[in-house]
Amino acid sequence: MTDVVVGLGLTRDASVDDVRTTIDEALSAIDCGWGDVVRLATTLRRRDHPAVAALTADGPVPLSLFEPSELARVTVPNPSAAVGERAGTTSVAEAAALLAADAEVLLLPKQIGPGVTVALAEADPERVRRPPRRRR
Repeated sequence: MTDVVVGLGLTRDASVDDVRTTIDEALSAIDCGWGDVVRLATTLRRRDHPAVAALTADGPVPLSLFEPSELARVTVPNPSAAVGERAGTTSVAEAAALLAADAEVLLLPKQIGPGVTVALAEADPERVRRPPRRRR
């Protein structure tokens, strides 16, 4: 079993369904599912986003929020100048996943869906506590 941290970059108009679908596809790409997810992570700017609220409301998956300045300090494989102009950091999904997982390497680099970018990192089980399993 893998302890997965999901890093999310979202546009304001990203739908809950599109975010869920993109996460499902990313997890499937590494042969994991929602039962392996131990944490979601994104920028502080998206703490009130409807998709973030929906994903954290129906289950005990903790959420880590980071300031753009924290995300900007993380070295990522796929930085984006366009994201940098809008978000104050050249990476949200990859940087958030790495920071929240306390990792240096991604399990899956950023995957782009409609209005959402998802990246996956493996959490150090000693540092990130696994929440109780939830049913989907």
